[in-house]
Amino acid sequence: MGRPDDGRPVSAVKITDWKRVSTAFKKIDTHLNSIPDDINTIEQIDHAIGALTSHVRTVVEKCEREVPASSDRRKFPPDILELIRAENAALRRASAYPIPEYRSRAQALQREVKARVQEFRNESCSDLMKEIRPSHKAFWKITKALKTERYTPIPPLKRPDGTTALDDAEVAECIADSIETQCSHVSPPHDIAHINSIEEEVLQKTSLEPKDDLTPVSLSEVQLLVKSLKTRKAPGVDGLSNKLGKAIKCFSQPLLSLLVAIFNACLQNCYFPSVWKEAEVIGIHKPGKPRDLPASYRPTSLLSGLAKLFERVLKTRLSNHLFGKGLIVRESAAF
Repeated sequence: MGRPDDGRPVSAVKITDWKRVSTAFKKIDTHLNSIPDDINTIEQIDHAIGALTSHVRTVVEKCEREVPASSDRRKFPPDILELIRAENAALRRASAYPIPEYRSRAQALQREVKARVQEFRNESCSDLMKEIRPSHKAFWKITKALKTERYTPIPPLKRPDGTTALDDAEVAECIADSIETQCSHVSPPHDIAHINSIEEEVLQKTSLEPKDDLTPVSLSEVQLLVKSLKTRKAPGVDGLSNKLGKAIKCFSQPLLSLLVAIFNACLQNCYFPSVWKEAEVIGIHKPGKPRDLPASYRPTSLLSGLAKLFERVLKTRLSNHLFGKGLIVRESAAF
């Protein structure tokens, strides 16, 4: 984040050059050379996932550049664009020759631009509200914006003992303790015998040798799943924000083939990688609940993009098995 000549902070955004990303993915990274041709063991699966994620993160970061955040000036009328150009020229002149006359002129133009832009936006908003109808493409977007609660900072959370959680780590622990309390049994289950029989059956099933009867994952299947990936998802724990979906869409065929090999190795080993079980949990405030109580926040888990892709692979096979065997009845609901 930089600062202009008047000392005000200038926000910045990171722009990713996805063409460069696609080109970079065609080159085999040294980290990927350490992955064996045949991935068989759980250790090899974990190593391959770590190397692939690291490679993707490195490539995306190298293809990023930071630019100042600015509004879309293409929508402004010509008179405002001309005023902005005059303002920029005056600012450059005042920076090169900081005499009172040039600085006063630049500040005056800044005020004029700000007032004219605000006036234009008010006029545009007024015109939009006059013509807005349920059939208008912006109708539901405006409705959602009006219904959405505005951002309110989270106050210090109160612990059960009356003390407050102030910093981020304390707030996280406070919410985690609250979730653990809510999800724990306050009293023992009523039918202990039923619980024991279920646990014994699960233990017996998990002790059986895995059957190799699942359909192997194909390259065409993964390509189809990647094509349908949604790129505007919340960030997970892979350090790539919401850019992993776009990055996967840029994968070369060798990278997609590596992903297929990882998925098939997971199926053969009946293994869901531990790193894909990790999530970034955030608390979402429940409307109408006091903001200083940890129980007023609903947890939501943000997962890795690769984990979501593998979940879709599993879901297809699980659905085929359950519906093929007639194990899902019409009366079944939820889950």
